[in-house]
Amino acid sequence: MHRYYYGLDGIRFFSAFAVVVFHLGFYVWASEYSSISIIFAGAAKFEALTPVAWMGWIGVQIFFVISGFVIANSANGATPFSFLRSRLIRLWPAAWICATVTLILRLMAGESFLPVLDIEYVRSLALWPRGTWIDGAYWSLAVEIGFYALVFCLLLTANFRRLSLMAWGLTLVSSAYLSIAMLKQLGVAAPGGWFDVLARYAEFLPLRHGAYFAVGIWLWMLSNRSLPRTAWLGLGLAFAFGVLEIEMRAMELQNFEATIAMTQPLIVPVIVWLIAVGVIIACTRRPEIFAPRTEAGRERLKLAGKVTYPLYLVHSAAGATMMRWLIISGLPPYLALVVSIALVLGIATLVAVYAEPVVRKPLAAALDGLGTAGARVNALGLLFRRSDAIPLKQG
Repeated sequence: MHRYYYGLDGIRFFSAFAVVVFHLGFYVWASEYSSISIIFAGAAKFEALTPVAWMGWIGVQIFFVISGFVIANSANGATPFSFLRSRLIRLWPAAWICATVTLILRLMAGESFLPVLDIEYVRSLALWPRGTWIDGAYWSLAVEIGFYALVFCLLLTANFRRLSLMAWGLTLVSSAYLSIAMLKQLGVAAPGGWFDVLARYAEFLPLRHGAYFAVGIWLWMLSNRSLPRTAWLGLGLAFAFGVLEIEMRAMELQNFEATIAMTQPLIVPVIVWLIAVGVIIACTRRPEIFAPRTEAGRERLKLAGKVTYPLYLVHSAAGATMMRWLIISGLPPYLALVVSIALVLGIATLVAVYAEPVVRKPLAAALDGLGTAGARVNALGLLFRRSDAIPLKQG
């Protein structure tokens, strides 16, 4: 029986909301060539929000840590097929619905379906690892899917107990990649064309963000009193290179994407990430303290967790489109921002509560049918063999 960590739902929602504020309160006007700035077309500026909004992208780095934790928790002792089924049921319904909502809004705003939106829409429906997508926020799904593929391989080979070794691999590979990338960014070294080729695949291998998943994996082991002593060194290394990646991202944003953020201190997003990870440690080491005492409170926190994924998918392009409409219609910019955030929250809630279950039910039935048929095929036996499990030492 997998333990439910209510505190993680609150951190998930905070992470997604931080990204919403970043995209709609800062990136939509401060970046010159991004897809949402093109959609927004300079309708307004929210310069007063810059000190807070510019670093909201840190929500993604927080979420990658949570993902490493949650996937380790859910995959422990699973079969490869059950793990694959759970991921497809989790990812596809919301992606299909949110991509369709975004497409409709962009078409209503006057964009043409051919020859760009059609390809972006299909890529989004398929969760294709290479962009562009109907909404730029889909890029992080490619990173997630790359991580899921590694966990799937562990389950397929019945080697889940080697999860800590996989975390070491993620850390070392990510550390090497980030070291070279930082040297290149600082102009200290020019690694050559091979690195540029590698960088195009860095999102879904995963290379750049592997350290965050490693942190999440080891925190899951720590929460279950099963962290190997040798992993403490790896955890420290993963933390260090997670901080390095955050600094790199902040520098990229300030130097190339939104130079108005140049005056903002680079240390602040690092501090926010470290605090968030500290809260993750606290609420997973002592989950009973962070669990609401009432059933109603637990359900509200679960709802916040459910809303997180569709909110992340639907907020950016759709939010920028709606906010531009509101401003053009005469609504004061800051009020339009608040209304747009409320609208994307409402859409995400409707998707999570009503639309997703409708799509998930036939998808689950179809996957179950495939599973029943596949289980009868001897050649596919590896997919249905339960992997070894890491013993849980909760308490």
